Amino acid sequence: MTAPLPQIHINQLQTGIFIALELGWLEHPFAVNSFLLKDDAQLRTLRELGLSMVSYDPQRSHAQPCYLEGEPDSGDAPAVSQENHKLMQDKRERTGRMAAHRERILGFEHEYEGAMASTRQVHTDIFREPQRAVALACSMSEALTSTFLEAQGATVMMVSSNKVDDLALQHALNVMILTMLIGKGLNLSREIMTAAGVGALLHDIGKTSISKTVLRKSPRNRSEETLYRLHGEYGAGIVGAHVNPGVRAIIRQHHEYVDGSGFPNGSKGAQINPLARLVAIADRYDTLCNPLRLADALAPAEAVSLMYAREAHLFDSSMLAVFIRELGIYPPGSFVRLSNGSIGLVIAAAPGNALRPSVLIYEPGVPRSDAVVINLTESPDVKIDAVLKPSSLEHEVIDYLNPRMRLAYHPLPIEG
Repeated sequence: MTAPLPQIHINQLQTGIFIALELGWLEHPFAVNSFLLKDDAQLRTLRELGLSMVSYDPQRSHAQPCYLEGEPDSGDAPAVSQENHKLMQDKRERTGRMAAHRERILGFEHEYEGAMASTRQVHTDIFREPQRAVALACSMSEALTSTFLEAQGATVMMVSSNKVDDLALQHALNVMILTMLIGKGLNLSREIMTAAGVGALLHDIGKTSISKTVLRKSPRNRSEETLYRLHGEYGAGIVGAHVNPGVRAIIRQHHEYVDGSGFPNGSKGAQINPLARLVAIADRYDTLCNPLRLADALAPAEAVSLMYAREAHLFDSSMLAVFIRELGIYPPGSFVRLSNGSIGLVIAAAPGNALRPSVLIYEPGVPRSDAVVINLTESPDVKIDAVLKPSSLEHEVIDYLNPRMRLAYHPLPIEG
């Protein structure tokens, strides 16, 4: 259990001290309860609240408390300014939206688990009832298409199962959703979006023809790698004529890269089906974030940075640009430090504003079910200062923000 923070008199505060207010979120005008003091205006606001003692975090502070000589002055607190009254009123008006937003996020785990069940059914039925499997895959794809095309959606990070047995199915579903995200940004038609989604959901079905020992081995010897590189061809053979040519092309070519360095054929540029180029981006991103060995996982922001800075030559440049635009510079699942000193988890990208996503805030004194969600588009004074590696955070921070540490995605309408 975390030890309580020490308290100091309000007259000992100065800029650079990280404080933790023991007040309800609506009882003060600040964006969060815990933050780094940046200026004298914040100090004046604290005095207006009538506080005499304040908890502070020595480890997160950049300055020491001021030395207090004699008995502290306990004069009357100044009246709350009109500006701070307005800020508090604005917060009250935002609580309804914030609660609804939080409830939608918490409810998506159930929806995602339902989609996982459908994914499992598709991957089972494709061998015994292929027409039924393809029909279910089309239905899933059309449902996502409707979500993306009829609502201003952002991809939200969810917490999903991290069972190794489910990782292949989770990857299939994640790639499907991420593929739809790019398709939405490209304004693809419903028909093409459906084909892209079905192909993404089945893109790795050929791996069922390869032993798990080979799939999990790293590095593979030459013969094992040759076998692994045939999984696209195996997959195209499994789905056969039950799917359209675009879906088969995705399954066969999703490891082809535009510079010709991919497999199975080393195809280049326009030789690769456009939908396969699209799925290649989604597949690579989810593989970086959710590898077989969790220790190898990159943070979402790291994955985006790697793909943009070091791997851009592998992908269709216009599709990669759309993917980054839709996902955001700080993709869902990124741990971040805000300019007010708070630590949080990006949970949803903001359409049209890659730098100002919605962030779930770590507040140890607030139950996670009531956790503060800041939409940075509504908080112009707060910005993201840095992306944090999970390994740099305390276990209780990770447990609060992202209890199971596998990333999954779901379209979430962002309301104003």
